[in-house]
Amino acid sequence: MPIEKHELHDHMLEEEKRLGKIEGDIEALGKKVDALETSITDLVAAWKTANGVVSFVKGLASIATAVVAIVAFFKLGWIKI
Repeated sequence: MPIEKHELHDHMLEEEKRLGKIEGDIEALGKKVDALETSITDLVAAWKTANGVVSFVKGLASIATAVVAIVAFFKLGWIKI
């Protein structure tokens, strides 16, 4: 049973529409990936900043603890000059 010319033409048009939709979907996904990439980059930058702040605060806490310990040793008379 041979395929009629108009049936073939209709089928080709349907396939072109389907491929056009697929291309549009791929383009939309590409834009979403780009947006996610930007968001992830921002998130990583915030994470690194937060780690830096935490390290700084931990350092300050260590220095404050050392100062308090030294002052306590002098006040308790454990260290005499």
